[in-house]
Amino acid sequence: MIYRLIIKFFNLIFPSVIFLLFFFFNNELKSLDKFEGLIVKVNSSILTTYDLSQRIKLALKALELEDNISNRDNVRERVLELLIIEKIKKSQAIKEKIEYTEDELIEFAAMLYNFPKNQFDDFKLFITKENGIDIDVLMEQLSAELMWKKLLQKKFSSKIVISAQEIDKILADEKKKLGKYEYDLTEVFFENKKNQDWEYSKKKLTNFLSLLNQGISFNNLVQKYGYSGEEDKKSSPDWIIEDNLNKEVKNIITKLEVGDISKEIKVDGGYKIFKLNKKRLFGYQMMKYSFIKISSSKIEDLDFSKFSSISCAEKDFFINDNISAIKFKDIVAGEMINVYLEKLEKLEIGKFSNVINNDNELSVLKLCDKKNEVTEKQKRNKIQSQLYAKKYNQLASTFISNLRKNANIKYFNK
Repeated sequence: MIYRLIIKFFNLIFPSVIFLLFFFFNNELKSLDKFEGLIVKVNSSILTTYDLSQRIKLALKALELEDNISNRDNVRERVLELLIIEKIKKSQAIKEKIEYTEDELIEFAAMLYNFPKNQFDDFKLFITKENGIDIDVLMEQLSAELMWKKLLQKKFSSKIVISAQEIDKILADEKKKLGKYEYDLTEVFFENKKNQDWEYSKKKLTNFLSLLNQGISFNNLVQKYGYSGEEDKKSSPDWIIEDNLNKEVKNIITKLEVGDISKEIKVDGGYKIFKLNKKRLFGYQMMKYSFIKISSSKIEDLDFSKFSSISCAEKDFFINDNISAIKFKDIVAGEMINVYLEKLEKLEIGKFSNVINNDNELSVLKLCDKKNEVTEKQKRNKIQSQLYAKKYNQLASTFISNLRKNANIKYFNK
């Protein structure tokens, strides 16, 4: 339970930090035991060896890595950059007179960790005694994130305007995309330090793959360390229509199965790799499907002749002891297992799919009905929300980017 809470914390806090250009293993910062006292001064704030040590410990727990010198060296620069960004955020929030109450901070922690507010003392206890983390260091990080969130809301929430023309344009564009595949991809870019420094970007890629081979999940690495310089990791997937992929990337992505990680692709300025999270036919995500799923553990049981007469009008089904049949009604596409959805999208009503293997369960689907009950108003409201989130994140990203560029940062013992 405690361990899962630590993991949950990092999944929520770390994606909100920008400028996390993936692992800079260039040994500019040496082993932690060579630092004494101050490490970095950020504007008027300071970072110490103790701050860095505590955050490294948290990072290793989140990544499920052993706390040893090698792993500390691997994450040190990433964590240090996190701390620098955090100090910049908090100093700007203070400058703009952003305040919070102790109750707000506890409520923020309770929301992130999913514990009742009245159990805050118990929360502090297991963080400190059972995990060896200084609660003050943790609360400092939480307070910085809370103040930054309030600052962004104050600066941008009332300034974003979405016009009817913007929504109309997206609706028109969507009609052109109907029936084409779109992909939810996670992209990791390993950037050259200089234009032609391919050895540098290749080394970063190799280090990433090394951690991946240690058993750390792809999503875990991306969530903890970011990948594109954005302020916030997108709250919902950015689906990319196949026509918007360049030819080389499209040729690779279309051959991936959901969950696969691509080979590296050499692009201008570095290397990229992709993970295919989901794929779907555009425009079908709000469709509702009614269907019958006929399942067995043996392929020979799914002989079409054994169930071809099954009718969508029936309420209960019995074929034989080896075959089960279940009827599903009005299942929204977005809530459906991808492998089933891909089959249903292409079926005509009343037709059967071929055999589907999903986690060793063999199934055949019969499509009974499909319908789209999304109103024009619902479509427009959804697009408006998406545009608002996009503009909000762009403003936040530009804001922190400029603050980072203009910050007065001095390194000690470097």
